[in-house]
Order: sequence, then C-alpha cells, then structure tokens
Amino acid sequence: MPDIRIGGIRLHYDIHGDGPETIVFIHGLMLASESWEAQVAHFSARYRVVTFDLRGQGRSDKVRAGLDLDNLAADAVELIRTLNLAPCHLVGFSMGTFVAMRVAARAPELIRTLTLIGPSAEAEEPANLPRYRLLIALVTLFGPAPFTGPLMKILFGDTFLADRTRRAEADRWRGYLRRLPRSLARAAAASAARRGIEAELAGIRAPTLIVSGEEDRPISPARARAVHAAIAGSRFVAVPATGHAVMIEQAARFNALLEDWLTVGRD
Repeated sequence: MPDIRIGGIRLHYDIHGDGPETIVFIHGLMLASESWEAQVAHFSARYRVVTFDLRGQGRSDKVRAGLDLDNLAADAVELIRTLNLAPCHLVGFSMGTFVAMRVAARAPELIRTLTLIGPSAEAEEPANLPRYRLLIALVTLFGPAPFTGPLMKILFGDTFLADRTRRAEADRWRGYLRRLPRSLARAAAASAARRGIEAELAGIRAPTLIVSGEEDRPISPARARAVHAAIAGSRFVAVPATGHAVMIEQAARFNALLEDWLTVGRD
C-alpha cells in the first residue's frame, strides 16, 4: 500500500496488475478508492489499474487547505507523471469527474481515453446549496454517522435502496459512511464551492464516454448531457433504475461499457 508525496502532501495509491495499458480511477466525495473494487477485480488481469485517494480523503493526508478542484487536478497530473502512467485511460466518478475533466483539458497528452460517471462542468446547482451547506455544517459538528440516511440517498438510487436482495450491499456502504471522519466536511465544502469549467470542455480531445444514472440525485442526467454536448465526439449512456454511483449499483454493466470504450483508445 504505497504512498507518494506531491506538493508536500502524502497521497495513498495502489497499483493492481501489470498490463500494457493503464487505467487510473479517481473516486468521488465520500467513497474513496474502495468504490472501485469491482473495476479493480475486473480489469487488473489485463490492465495496470491505479487507484488513489484524493488529498483530504481516504488514506491520504487530511489537510485543511488546498482542497479546491484545481489543486486536486494538479495532484492527479503530478501523480500520473511521477508514476509514469501516461498515456492512461482516466475514469472519474462525481467529484472525480471534476478533477478528471480538468486534467484532460489542461494536460491532454496524459490521457488516452476519458470516462466520466455523473459529471457536471458547472458550479453547484443553486437549488442544492442550502441543504448541502446545512449537511456540511452538521457533519462538521457531529461527524457523518448521524446522517448516513441522507448520504446514502446522495450516492444511490431509489431502486437500489429499495431492493431487498441487495440489502447486505447497502448495509455495507451505510457502515462505510458511518465510519467516515469529520474532516470529510472540508472536502465537501470545497466541492460545493467549485467554479464552473464549461469553457474548458472544448479543449478535451480524448475520446470521452459519459455515463449517467437516470435516478441520479446530486448531478441530474440533464447536467451530464450538457457535458456530452460540449465535448466533441463524446458518447452518452443513460443507465435506467440507477443512482449516482453507477459503478457500484450496476458494476457488471458499467464494466462492460468501459471494456468496450477502452478499445477506442487503441484505434
């Protein structure tokens, strides 16, 4: 379980497999590298698979400053360069898409293909801000444990949460959220305060796949489609009866989509 120091910050990363091409996964808010378990298991037999924890989350340093999206993107660029991962297939989820789009627009030479799960290039929706600010304030005071219900509804769709056959999976992630530290609130505040990067999307040249759950609450399919419209030649896939965390709720389907998409980078 290695670490790397970037900009004076310790970032945790893991490498699985030793295939000729590399996939780098960037997690979202709340769910760190563990959120990619199904993808690591599926792809590491044929690819070199890299996961890492963003600064302020997971097993990386719980810093108080430098959590804005531009710094996170700079961290990702430096990690890809330092570990000689380029050109890589870059996959981001939620907050990870905010990072991945910045990387793809600002350092295009590092990216072979780009895959975005639940992306938005805009600033946070004004309608969401009051409840997010309240939730962030409460997590700062009391930690995430009392608020796992609302957090689960941010990550997962109604179909998944109501499916009794998947209750053990839901309980596992509910327990994961309950154990998160209060420092999560700082990363959440940075994400909520992000600026839009709509003007940068035209600079993304990598073949881009955009995946959106039709039950996604925090980032509506309409906002994901706006990213699709702004990135030339991108492909959009809507996943029915699925919430924000498509790669968890529909792991097999997402893995098949990504498997097909990765071949684009070889053409």
